[in-house]
Amino acid sequence: MNKKEGELQQKKEGTPQSTVPVSIDLGDSYSFDSKEAELDISDTKYSNYAVIHVSERDVHVDFLEMPGLKREGKRNVKGTRIYMSHVAAQRLAEVLGNILETVYSSGRMEEYRSKKGDKQDLTKSD
Repeated sequence: MNKKEGELQQKKEGTPQSTVPVSIDLGDSYSFDSKEAELDISDTKYSNYAVIHVSERDVHVDFLEMPGLKREGKRNVKGTRIYMSHVAAQRLAEVLGNILETVYSSGRMEEYRSKKGDKQDLTKSD
């Protein structure tokens, strides 16, 4: 009887197998040289509206394609939900805010014009 047959026989008979503890450092999975990374974007969507939900465990953002299409008397709005940790959401907010401020300050962001033709500053709230 070879080793594999012996292990199968032990499983059938219900005798315990010996286990060897293994230590796994998940931090190693996140430590790599950026030259080793190969980006694989599997899905692309456009969103013009986002709804953000925060719970005690995580953050999720629903990216919506508004206004949607009306089907059978109801408005069908497509969307994509992304979950992330609080830390990842905080980093995203900081980086996105900095990038938008830089683009806006350099005059490279489109300007909103009302039907009357006057410009509105989208960076200030009323």
